[in-house]
Amino acid sequence: MKVKSLFIKREKDGNIERIEEGFFKREKGLVGDINGIGGDRQVSIATDKVRKYIEEGKSKGICVKRFYENITIEGLNIEELSIGQKVIIGETIQEITHMGKRCFPECNLFISNNPCPLFKEVLFTRVLKDGIVKVGDKVGIMNYNNTDDGVR
Repeated sequence: MKVKSLFIKREKDGNIERIEEGFFKREKGLVGDINGIGGDRQVSIATDKVRKYIEEGKSKGICVKRFYENITIEGLNIEELSIGQKVIIGETIQEITHMGKRCFPECNLFISNNPCPLFKEVLFTRVLKDGIVKVGDKVGIMNYNNTDDGVR
């Protein structure tokens, strides 16, 4: 697994920018991002499947216009992960706090019982160890005994 892309939104009504690297601060998130303010959803992570879905722009769902992830991970299989697991991304260690993104009740896809990939292919983390994350960085999953079991 590796970091495929990074995104930041600096202002509430601002544009979403693609960046090559970012500093992720412990217990805050991506420095300079509007969501980098702490809490249990400090960093949003999506699979490359979600990124492709968003970039194609064919969906009529609300999230495609509203959602952006801070980190896109190529080769990420969310079904193999669980809340509380720790991931090594670049220089950082992050803990998974939420899996999946809630649908908006007013979304046409939700109303038609046809949720988009964001429902299952997104997760949120909090930063345990700060550091720089760059496009191309490897991503590893830590065992529960806090040892790195390598990149999968």
